[in-house]
Amino acid sequence: MISALCINLGKGKTELHEPERSSKVDDFVQNVASEYKPDIVFSQDAYATKHLEKITTNLSNNIEGSRFVLKKNVINENTKDHVGIFLNEKIYLIIDIENECRKVLENKRVDNADFFNEDKRAVLVLAKTIIGGQKLLLSSFHAKKNKINDPQREKHIIEFFSYLEGVAERVKP
Repeated sequence: MISALCINLGKGKTELHEPERSSKVDDFVQNVASEYKPDIVFSQDAYATKHLEKITTNLSNNIEGSRFVLKKNVINENTKDHVGIFLNEKIYLIIDIENECRKVLENKRVDNADFFNEDKRAVLVLAKTIIGGQKLLLSSFHAKKNKINDPQREKHIIEFFSYLEGVAERVKP
């Protein structure tokens, strides 16, 4: 059985700044990791790299026999807005699919040069279970919401799904 968790690390409506938020996130991750023992954690939004590293450590330290790694794309270097997937390397072998992702984008952009032009808003990971060898194509996507209208946002989301489908076709056995 796969156990997963999703965390939106953004500021939201709170007045807390990141240092105060990060201690609350640390407590949350420690508690959830201890109780539910997720194998995969999806994350998104603005959060400093040093705090993301603490999440990796908290997951690994609170789930016996685990070793988590983070695969992420940074959307905005200034705000550290990101999309990420934490995976337990004791359960999953991470397979590099960077070339497949690049080729799908290149092929799609032959007909449409602007196809999914904000590809840093998505992270795709191919994970293979160490026991059993099942493959999972995991993705995390953070659709643009500022300075974009609904039809543009819809186009962006449709392009993401087309991209994901193209990568899935390239990596299937």
